[in-house]
Amino acid sequence: MRLNTGRLLNGYVAKTRERRQRFLVALLRATPVAALFVTLGPAAQAQDTAGRAVEPILPVTAVTSGNPGPTVAFVAGVHGGKVAAIRALEQLRQRLPGRLVRGRVLLVSPANLAGYTAGLAQISPDDSLNLNRVFPGRADGRRTERLAAKIMRDIVAQSDYLVDLHGSDGDEAVGRFAYAARPGLTPRVDSAAKALAEAWGTAVIVWDEAGPRTLAESRFLQTAAHLSGVPAITVFEAGATREDSAATAAFIAGAERALRALGMLDGEPARSVAPLLLARRAVVTAQTDGAWRPATTPGVRLAPGEPAGWLRSSSGVEVAVPVPDGGLVLHLRKAGPLRAGTPLVITGISPTP
Repeated sequence: MRLNTGRLLNGYVAKTRERRQRFLVALLRATPVAALFVTLGPAAQAQDTAGRAVEPILPVTAVTSGNPGPTVAFVAGVHGGKVAAIRALEQLRQRLPGRLVRGRVLLVSPANLAGYTAGLAQISPDDSLNLNRVFPGRADGRRTERLAAKIMRDIVAQSDYLVDLHGSDGDEAVGRFAYAARPGLTPRVDSAAKALAEAWGTAVIVWDEAGPRTLAESRFLQTAAHLSGVPAITVFEAGATREDSAATAAFIAGAERALRALGMLDGEPARSVAPLLLARRAVVTAQTDGAWRPATTPGVRLAPGEPAGWLRSSSGVEVAVPVPDGGLVLHLRKAGPLRAGTPLVITGISPTP
């Protein structure tokens, strides 16, 4: 079966010109008053010890065509250690100008500039928070929370589609797949997100029906965008190191496929083979501190209860770590010492028959 996603994607844009207004209404409804985004107007700014306003830095490049069309945001470096994706947007900054035939592209990279500069895999050096766990953020919160609020205001609220590029941060091996939300609240948004993932060209889509259903509990950028009315996906290209030229090339190719499907780049949109569709993800974490030894690889399908590896405690006892739900291995922690609570394996689960 082959798919033509361009018609669905363009049809969605034509029906959502009022989306930005609905986004603001969603913020009002979903965010507690005490934490309300002053993102409805100018962003609130924290102050440093000298009383000067401090605004998180967000590197953004806008590439415009001069013709009407959708705005698509590509975001990389929400986790500063995922450098292959950051390199891809660096190259797209050079490749896209002069080629867009309609609409506008926002290239946001590295979104977590402080984490990237400090060489940290996932957290921010300012407050040790994980940017991709604090969305939709707080304009009056800690620096990473303020950065999340800024991304919501300056990027999500200005976009018709959003793609969050991830990949390996060096601590894990990942396969090639995409996450798209399916909370069932707005079926047109759910279907447009799935179509965007299909246009990207990935072979596996986790069309997640078990994720958050309110903006206040969204946590992830992709989920926060989706619950704000912006079809969004998180894409992973296979790799096991921070910098991977093959993953960078795959990110560039996926972005250009998506833009062609939206009619924003010249060229015939790719007709994709139907991807494997999964319904949710399952996460297995370390129950104790120890040394982890994986026994599988991304792309392998595990049976329910099959071990993904072994964890050796400080006493020298090694125990198997089963994956209760089984599923297709998407993320796998690489071998080495780790702390209790560290995710060891994330699998994608097939829909219930």
